[in-house]
Amino acid sequence: MTTTAQTWFFHPPEKNAYLISERVRTNFWGARFGGVWLDVVRVGPPILMAGAYQGSAIELEWQPAQWCALRAKPAAASLPLGVSNMLGLKPAIKYEEARGYTVWEWLTGDVNARWQAVQGKPEYAKLERLK
Repeated sequence: MTTTAQTWFFHPPEKNAYLISERVRTNFWGARFGGVWLDVVRVGPPILMAGAYQGSAIELEWQPAQWCALRAKPAAASLPLGVSNMLGLKPAIKYEEARGYTVWEWLTGDVNARWQAVQGKPEYAKLERLK
């Protein structure tokens, strides 16, 4: 069976760290991101995974079928493109956190509400609206 974002993002996955890790990693690898390694930190929801990609520390956090956040330090330019292709969505917001991570957020709901919620807050540096 081919693993897609349907099995871990659009439908809540099992509350099993091993299965979530396998589904997400297999999806990245199938999308030609063989250098991605992620392990589950929190089964959630929201679910949090942490790992590495080509020398960048990365985190992937999501609330199934609602939002997904990719964090990279330093920013890995090709990775958000891969996540966009896997989810079939464009990122809505990009910013930098105090921990030094660049963050991209994908939203299935109201982008305007999230944009209003993050504007003017110092923890969201270099805030950009992407869609």
